Amino acid sequence: MKTAQLAPALIALCFASVCMAQTGVVINDPTLPTTAAKLTAAEQSIMDKSVLPAARKKLASDLCEETVEAAGIVQGSFTKPGARQTLIFYQLCQTGNGLGAAGVAVIEDGAVVGNFVSADSGWTVDARALPDINQNGVNEFALYYSGGLHQGEGGTGVDIFEISGGTFREIGWFQAESFTADGPVTGYKVTAKPGKTPTFSREDYVQNAAGKWRKVGKPYALKIMAVTGTFEALK
Repeated sequence: MKTAQLAPALIALCFASVCMAQTGVVINDPTLPTTAAKLTAAEQSIMDKSVLPAARKKLASDLCEETVEAAGIVQGSFTKPGARQTLIFYQLCQTGNGLGAAGVAVIEDGAVVGNFVSADSGWTVDARALPDINQNGVNEFALYYSGGLHQGEGGTGVDIFEISGGTFREIGWFQAESFTADGPVTGYKVTAKPGKTPTFSREDYVQNAAGKWRKVGKPYALKIMAVTGTFEALK
């Protein structure tokens, strides 16, 4: 998959960590704080009994030394309209600089309704639910990855997916944050205009040594890229 660069108003209605403004849906804002993912006891039990055994069977190898960690836990309707579901994005293992295996589990009423894994992924960072930006009745979700540090540069990239017919359907990829070993961090505020084919815009922010963000320039059109990572459904 592509790895690169972390980061989701006007007046906003916040839904599943995504803010909806009058001019569009803010799907990434580097100025907002992030919250560490923590599984409930019930979620941990489902992961241990139903999700991870199938993931291990598919991905276990000498290169994949297991270090399971939840990266993001979000709520929404991911596999069918109107459902109340929990999506868990997790790291199964790290296999190199910015490389690893990851999984996504969807839980509804205490049961697993979706179990997906990717053998060629990045270092998992976060997940966010999106409020149906292509208006087809289900929530999309954003998966955040760190690409590690390569030749003094690094950051976070975001894959946007939805689940259709029991499989992942890609919406696109964008860069959320970039940095260099000796330079400032640049974060990107990304806004989507909902529609059958959503359109996107971006604003640049630079972080100073004190961690404060400063807006640079005006919003401009963003063409999101193709997702190169793949997730496979497990039975």
